[in-house]
Amino acid sequence: MKTDPPITQPERWPDLPVILLIGALLIAGGAVALTFGTARWIGHAVTAFTGLALMTTVILTGAVTKGRIRTKRIPHVFRFHRMASIGFGLFVIGTFALGLLTTGQGGGPPLTSGHGIIGLILVLLVTIQVIPSLVVKKRIGIQTLHRLTGYTIVPVFLLQVIAGLLTAGIL
Repeated sequence: MKTDPPITQPERWPDLPVILLIGALLIAGGAVALTFGTARWIGHAVTAFTGLALMTTVILTGAVTKGRIRTKRIPHVFRFHRMASIGFGLFVIGTFALGLLTTGQGGGPPLTSGHGIIGLILVLLVTIQVIPSLVVKKRIGIQTLHRLTGYTIVPVFLLQVIAGLLTAGIL
């Protein structure tokens, strides 16, 4: 005699750890970003490296979602990918805004350095990546755009970090 598996209750807040993690990163990045004076660029750098961690999370969860990385089934991986993508997008936009504020406080003209221009390009790419994903219900129509934009963001983001380090005189 075959018995049915026991009925389990769905998790009430399956995304709670992810929400808490992204919230903590946003709070930490915001707290550091609000540093005033000559140390403001440190907030900009910390926020950028937090974005790098989020970007890595987005890449890995996206690859698992599409089966490019074979692993045991990870519950809610698509929701995790979506939330990390939104968090990454907010971080990129926030870091860009902080960079504009830092440049303005230093008396320099905005968007004249390669770092500033690459930052603007990155904000546009992130917007192209995230907004359609939130608006379009049938994702099959945006899969190619989403994938190509995602693959483009990775080298542009890394170039942005290198340009920032060059601009700061660290490299």
